[in-house]
Amino acid sequence: MTITLNIDHNEIERRKDLYRRTFDYQSVDHLPVFVWVQGPTSADHTIRWELESGENQLAANLAWIERSLRLLPDDYIPVVRITQGYLTVATMFGCHVHWSEDPNQPPGVMEHPIKDLGQVYRLAHPGLDTGMMPENLRRMRLFARNLPPDVYLTGVDIGGPLNNMKDLIDTNLFYTAFYDDPRAVHHLLDLLTDVQLEVMQALVAVAGGDLGRFGSLDFDPVWHPEKYISFCSDDVSATLGPKTFEEFSLPYNDRLYAPWGSGGLHNCGPHPCKVMYTRHQRPVKYLNCSHHFSQKDYSALREVFAGWGVIEPMFDMGERAEEMLSGYRLMMESLAPDTLAVPICIVDNTWSDGDVTELYHEMRKISTEYARNMRWAK
Repeated sequence: MTITLNIDHNEIERRKDLYRRTFDYQSVDHLPVFVWVQGPTSADHTIRWELESGENQLAANLAWIERSLRLLPDDYIPVVRITQGYLTVATMFGCHVHWSEDPNQPPGVMEHPIKDLGQVYRLAHPGLDTGMMPENLRRMRLFARNLPPDVYLTGVDIGGPLNNMKDLIDTNLFYTAFYDDPRAVHHLLDLLTDVQLEVMQALVAVAGGDLGRFGSLDFDPVWHPEKYISFCSDDVSATLGPKTFEEFSLPYNDRLYAPWGSGGLHNCGPHPCKVMYTRHQRPVKYLNCSHHFSQKDYSALREVFAGWGVIEPMFDMGERAEEMLSGYRLMMESLAPDTLAVPICIVDNTWSDGDVTELYHEMRKISTEYARNMRWAK
C-alpha cells in the first residue's frame, strides 16, 4: 500500500523546473539551496539501527521528509536514501562488514582479502545473490512500492571502481600496484566495473525501470534533472595524480556513465585530479564534495566547470549556521560568475524547527545574490 504524504505535486514540479534550469545554466531568480534534514542519533536511533534494517530506514526517511516539507518553504524535493553502507561490492566478493563499538560510526571492511596481486586473476565474478545485494534489491522494492511518485529514490552507495579496489586490496599494495603491476590493476578494475554496472541496472529494474523515479543513481540526496542522474564515487582520486587518474580512473568511470549519460562525481576533496573531471567521454556535470576539504580548490574548479558544471559542496563536518553562511558566500565569491554551486546543508534533530527554517531563509538571500552575479547561457 502506498504511503500517503502531504505533498503538493504541482509545487514539486515547479521546484524540479528550477533545478533543470539551474543545471542547464538558464537564468533563475535564485539557486537551489538544499537543506538535508537527517535523523537523530540517540541511544535507540543510531546509524547502525538505520543501516541494518530496511524498515527502520524507511521509517527514518519518512520522518525526515515530513519534517523537511513542514520546515523548508522552497527548493526541497523529497529524495530517500537506500543504503546499508558503501560496502555492497566488497561484500559481493566475500568481505565481511566491521562495526566499531560506536553505533554512530558507519561500517567498514573487516579485512582486505587481496594480499598479492596474483590473486586478482582468481577472483570469481559474483552474482546478484551475494553479499548485500539481495537486501539492497529487497529495500529498493520496499521503497519503490510504498512511496508516492513525488518521493524520489537513490541507488545504493556502491562507490566507484577505484573505491572498491581499495576495499579489496591491502592498503600499501593498493598504492604500489599502479607501478608494479598495472596489468593486474586493469584486470581488477574491469571486473569491478562489470559488477557495478550489473548492480545499478538491477536496482533500476526492481524499481520499475523508470529512470524518472530516481533523483540520483547513487547516494546523492539532491534531486537531479533526468539527464544528469548517473553517479560515481571516486574519493581515492584525492590521493592520486592526474596521470594515474587518467589511466586507472577515467576509463572505468566512463563505463559507469555510459548507459545513463552525464552525471555526478563524488570526491570529498582535495582535488589534485580536477583538470580531468570534464575530460570524461561524458564530462562530469556536477561535483559532490565536502566544503571543508574542497574550499581551497574552488577558484581552480571555477575554471574547470565554467559555463557547464555545478559544484555541490556538503557542510558535513557539523558546521554551525554562521559557518554554512560564510562558506556559501565564499563559494559565490570564488565561483561566480562562471560556475554554479548548490550547497548541501546537513542538519539533525539538535537543530530546532525555527533554526532550520531560519538557515534556509538566510542561505536563500545569498543564493538570490549569487543568481544575480551569474553569467547565464540564456
